[in-house]
Parts: sequence; structure tokens; C-alpha cells
Amino acid sequence: MPRLSKKGIVDVDMLFHHGNYIRIDASRCLNRLHNGVECSHCVANCPGQALVLSNHEVNFVHDNCIGCGLCFADCPTQVFGSNQWDETTIILDVKAQGAKETQIFCGNHSAPCLSKEEKGKGAIRIPTCLSSLSKGVWYDIGLITAVELRLDECEQCTMKSTLGRMNMAVETAIEWLSASGHIPDFAYIDTAEKNQGKKKYQAAESGLKVTSRRDLFLSVIKKVKEPRFDSDSFEGTGDAPGKKRQDLLPDWQKRFEESYKKHYQEGGSPAFWPNIQISSNCVKCGMCAKYCPTQALKITVDNRESIHTFISGRCLDCRVCMLFCPTQSIVRNRNVDDEPFKYREIYKIPVEKCERCKADTIVNEKVLCYWCEKEPPQEELLSDMRKKLFKI
Repeated sequence: MPRLSKKGIVDVDMLFHHGNYIRIDASRCLNRLHNGVECSHCVANCPGQALVLSNHEVNFVHDNCIGCGLCFADCPTQVFGSNQWDETTIILDVKAQGAKETQIFCGNHSAPCLSKEEKGKGAIRIPTCLSSLSKGVWYDIGLITAVELRLDECEQCTMKSTLGRMNMAVETAIEWLSASGHIPDFAYIDTAEKNQGKKKYQAAESGLKVTSRRDLFLSVIKKVKEPRFDSDSFEGTGDAPGKKRQDLLPDWQKRFEESYKKHYQEGGSPAFWPNIQISSNCVKCGMCAKYCPTQALKITVDNRESIHTFISGRCLDCRVCMLFCPTQSIVRNRNVDDEPFKYREIYKIPVEKCERCKADTIVNEKVLCYWCEKEPPQEELLSDMRKKLFKI
């Protein structure tokens, strides 16, 4: 059972279908970055039990991987991916076909084609299970065409347990399409005629990066020369000197935000998005905003007032803000939001400068911030040191 690097990226040989491989970036894993998060998306939903969480680290069991690609879409911080995998090509291929209706096939479908009677429809085949597609891609495809998902061979497939996650992604995309003023049209095809002896129209292969022979040759050479673990690629989420703060928002979510804003129309039914509330127990310690993995939660100080702002569309619903709050002042829920990509003011409180460290803190009798107030007096620290040195 190979373990992931503490400071880097590992390329694991794996299934896709033509020698492609999965890329695992351990530096993005919430379990490694924050003790107590206990994120289990990848482990709980992996149909082959190829991923195991132990001592806050994800371990990969190579022989158990069945190549479904679910971890690509299911991990909230994009730990898993591939240098070959590029789901944006699916959107481009659907656009290029220009069909009013498009059937989407998985990589294991034995007959990824349309019958003569279905001429005029589009047909796309991806190299993995349909569960590997993110919610954002389903949203973009739904803007272009009516979608028919070919699930007629899923009951006999070893990956059928992933259908629940795929359905959740599609249902979420449908909700987002309705919220942005569009009429979603998705259908599941559970049974299909084999059409033996009839003319068929082959589905276009999609989902992989388009590369020239030169690029392919260079990528192979690069893979051979580079070490499997790259310690220089690690960037922590803290504020250590020389370390750039890492944005853990997955690429699909960044693309989705742009697409949602671009295609938003009035008249939709607002969708439910992650939401947080802050109680009056807040002491303005700053921990929630400091460790938010996507900066969905921010704290600013203006005219002696501390202001918490929150953007629901970038929230991973990861609970990090709750875990780091020392006064348990944060409550998470999901609310209807008609502007999910707009920062909203959720809490405001007067502040002053801490007399000891000069940081902004809530107004209080001691004029000390939370951390200075909780810090033991120097006399106690010196007393403890003497006891240790002289074994008193």
C-alpha cells in the first residue's frame, strides 16, 4: 500500500484505458492540512476501496483501483486528477457537434453509438465512468444541449455503486441551471435497443487533453526524468514566511463561477448554497478566515469595525471554520441564495487595538485580544521553567 508524500505529488499508474495515470496531490488534502477535519469523500465513495484513510493520510491501494474516476469529481479540494484528463474538452466537443440532444456514454459501454433512427443527435464518449464528471461540467453541458445519459449497461458494471454520486452531481447541476434562469433537460436511458444489423453512428471520444506527437514525446521524457515525489511543489495554507497561501478551490468550481455569472438570467428559482452564521460569542481571533481553504470567509477592519464577509459559491462546506473557532461561534447550514458569488456581510463588531500585541480585538475591559488574554503571565512561565531546570 503506497503512501502519499507528505510534501508533494505522485503519479500512480492506473486505468483510464490507454495507459493514462492518476495524479495525486497530497498537499491539497484537508486531512493532512488540518487535524480533525476528517474529510472522507474519497474513501467513503471509492467503489474499489482503493483509497484508505489512516493517521490523517490517504493511502492508495493500486490493485484495488477500477478506474472509475469518481475521486476526480468527489474530492472537494482536487487532490486527484490526471495530466491526460481534461473535462473541458467535453464541453467543446458538445458545442462542436451542435446537436439539440446529446447522448453521453462512459468508457466501458460496449456500444457507444447511435442508431439510424437517432441520426441528428450528438454522441460523446468519455474514457471513465460518468461519475467522474463534475457538477460544473454537467451545468455547462446542460446550457448547450438536452442530455441523455446512457446507463443501460450500468447494472452489470463493477462501477455501478458510483451512480448515486453521479446522480447527485446531475441533480445539483439541474438546480443551478434553474437558479440561473435556464430550463434543464436531462434524461437517463436505462434500457436501449441493441440495433444489430442497423447502421450506427459512433460516439466521439472526449475527455482527454488534445496533444501533438511532440507534446506526447516530451511529456513521456519529463515523466521519466522527474522524481515521483516533488517536495518543491508543496505550499501550505498557513502564513509562514516565503510560503504562498494555497487556494484549494478546485478548477471546475472556478470555471463554474465564471460560467454561472456569464449565463445568469433573471427569473430563475434560487438554489440552496452553504451558509454560515456567527454568534455574539465571536472574539475576533481571526482563525476562521485565516484557515478557510478557499477564502470564502474573510475578515476586514474598517473605521474601527471588524466585518466578516462570506461568499457561499466558494464554500467547500468543509467545517474548517467551525473546527478552528475557539468559542464555537460558527453555525453551518444551507440557505437559498440568489447571488451565490457575491460577498455578503454576515457579522460586524466594534474593535480596538490590543495593548500588548497591537492587533485588532473586540472592545473589552482588559483591552487585550483573545490570544494575549489567554496567554499565561510571564511569572508563571518563569516558575515552570525553574521547576524543569532545577527539578523543584
